[in-house]
Amino acid sequence: MKKSHISTDSTSNTQALQRLKSHFKKIIEQMDEIVFTVNSDGCFTFLNPAWQVHTGYEIVETIGQPIHNFIHSDDSPIFLEYNNATTYSEIRILDKSHNTLWFKMSLKTIQEKPCLKAFSGILTNITAQKNLEASEILFTSLVENTSEIFFQIDNLSKLIFLSPAWSKITGYSIEESLHQSLLFYAHEDDRSNILRFLHAKRDPTITSSCIDFRLVTQSGQIRWVSMRFRTSGSDFHSIDKITGTLQDITVRVNAERDLRIDNEQLIAAVSNGGIWDWNLLTDEVCFSPRWKEMMGYADDELENSYSSLYNLIHPDDLKEEKAKLTSCLQSKNNHYETVYRLKNKSGGWSWILCRGIITRDASGMALHITGSHSDINQLRQIEEVLIERYRELNTIFSMNPDGIVTFTSNNCLSSVNHTFLSMTGFSSEELTLISESEFTEKMRSISAPGLSYVIDKNQPFIVKIQPICSQIKRPSAARHDNKLNTAYLNSNARILKVTTCEFANESISKIIYFRDVTIETEADHMKYEFLCNAAHELRTPMSSVYGFTELLLTREFDKVIKREILQNIHQQSASLVKMINDLLDLAKIEARTGNTFHFAIHPLESVVRQACVEFMIQGDTRTIKTLFKDESHLVYMDIDQIKRALTNVISNAFKYSPNGGEISIDICRRNNIGDSSEVGVLIKDHGIGMTQEEISRMFDRFWRSSNANHITGTGLGMPLVKEIMNIHQGHIEITSTPGLGTEVALWFKENKHGGQNDGNHC
Repeated sequence: MKKSHISTDSTSNTQALQRLKSHFKKIIEQMDEIVFTVNSDGCFTFLNPAWQVHTGYEIVETIGQPIHNFIHSDDSPIFLEYNNATTYSEIRILDKSHNTLWFKMSLKTIQEKPCLKAFSGILTNITAQKNLEASEILFTSLVENTSEIFFQIDNLSKLIFLSPAWSKITGYSIEESLHQSLLFYAHEDDRSNILRFLHAKRDPTITSSCIDFRLVTQSGQIRWVSMRFRTSGSDFHSIDKITGTLQDITVRVNAERDLRIDNEQLIAAVSNGGIWDWNLLTDEVCFSPRWKEMMGYADDELENSYSSLYNLIHPDDLKEEKAKLTSCLQSKNNHYETVYRLKNKSGGWSWILCRGIITRDASGMALHITGSHSDINQLRQIEEVLIERYRELNTIFSMNPDGIVTFTSNNCLSSVNHTFLSMTGFSSEELTLISESEFTEKMRSISAPGLSYVIDKNQPFIVKIQPICSQIKRPSAARHDNKLNTAYLNSNARILKVTTCEFANESISKIIYFRDVTIETEADHMKYEFLCNAAHELRTPMSSVYGFTELLLTREFDKVIKREILQNIHQQSASLVKMINDLLDLAKIEARTGNTFHFAIHPLESVVRQACVEFMIQGDTRTIKTLFKDESHLVYMDIDQIKRALTNVISNAFKYSPNGGEISIDICRRNNIGDSSEVGVLIKDHGIGMTQEEISRMFDRFWRSSNANHITGTGLGMPLVKEIMNIHQGHIEITSTPGLGTEVALWFKENKHGGQNDGNHC
């Protein structure tokens, strides 16, 4: 009885278990997820019908196959290493059509023996989710990289979303723009239209699907945008959000504006010019009545053929015009433009601007040309005037005695004239297109430390430079060579006065003038030295005159002493008169004014003898030895001035021979290159002599050698001799040895034929 009861319970449990298994099997078979088991070799041992639904593979053909055969190669399973814990991962399975499907896999160990594992798992298809994520990534990438602005505003027109293009177009950051009204960034003249457009469903008169308006950027620029949007909400009166795009159409708007201007200009051209049309296939040409009227012809006076046009083109322009037209027709260019002269009915020539548009077939062959002629005579005349003005200005620029350097508005050197290059020794190649700062550094590199190149915009400044080329010629000093300091003349240094002028001009914003004031500076320096020396030389005799006259006025002397004092006053006064006369004569000779010289042809020998006789005073024991013969060397001269020059040289020979010694005068002749010859008067003494340095300063006014201060003299004699010789186109040669004596040679051009010398004499 007990056994029967146990058997009945066992049967009941078995049936219940079978029912449970059957129910569980139905659940698994009806699941959308794939349920599977694999053995320790990784081969499928069970699959529910969802496998076939998702992958397309039959269950029968899949059981026993390794799971690796169906999984993407990059997702090879490593679940054989998993522990008992349930693990989750995402894998890709290739279906029967080779499509990639994404699954979320949960995996658990169901059997474990030494070195033996079996697994069960569930695969949930997440392909749609993955595709959505990829779409979202793509959408985000498109939104972030597109040139259009994606935006979203609320029902108060406040911005609640903006794509990165907003910052690129407007210059405002997204953070500062969010929660601001879109109208805040719109041009004030467009705000009312935007509001009407946003509330278009309330206004049946608004039918457009988009609106163009202006945005004001952060920098104040105007950008045209085109706005499209859609609304969200239960009805328009309860709109929650407006989502849309803003497309930058600034380029399009500007192009439309330019096209409109071009159309207006075309209309103006057509109204003032003539129209022509040429069918290249039939060679038919049509000239409008206005075209013929421009040339002075009636409509029936000119045949509608291209030969009519060629017959009117100036012969000098015809060959070039034919070449241009042929080249244009053979090229891919559809626009034709040229300028030539046409003969009008009155026989004159009119400058014509010819423009045409070429129509081509699919292969590019020209079929048709339509164009216009515009009379540009007046423009051509203006152009010729401008060209001539440019040439004049360029000539002035090139020939200007001042150095000129110009800079553009972006501080780039644009031009430099030849005078500046001559001043500095720079080449045009090394200055072209350099910046102003680089130019300043170049000027400083050749500037003297004391007077360096420093730009002063407010007033002119002085700079001293040493040109980089030693061959550069200094400015002419022909009128000053007897006065200028030798140290200056032996140096290439230049003194420049620099003036800067600035202009509100794009092509030339700054001009720098460099005026060479070297000669003026040296002249000022010599004037200063002259005044100092003159004051010193005049003060010495004046002090004597003043002192002796004061003695005569304040004290009584006997006749002998009084006579000595008066003789001293007379001697000092004579010295003053001579000095002043020498200065006046020098000034007249240098200025080349007055009737200072009277030229005629004289034999040099007789003039020298007269000078010697007039120099010697009756009772003077000094003698002059003449070595020349009474030949006749003719010289074109002012006899009085030459005798004066000879007297000064002879006087120096005596004065600077304090210990006596023979004074000799000789006349000799020498031939030069060519047919010219010179005659020289050689005056030689055996006095104290001079060094080469003293010889170099011999013609400086008031200069006297340090070893001759005890000898009476003004320091003006030899400068006066040099000026007289310059007027006679002669020159002076001096040789001297300290302690042995000096020889001064005055050389004149010989007049062989008795006529006046070539050249001008003042």
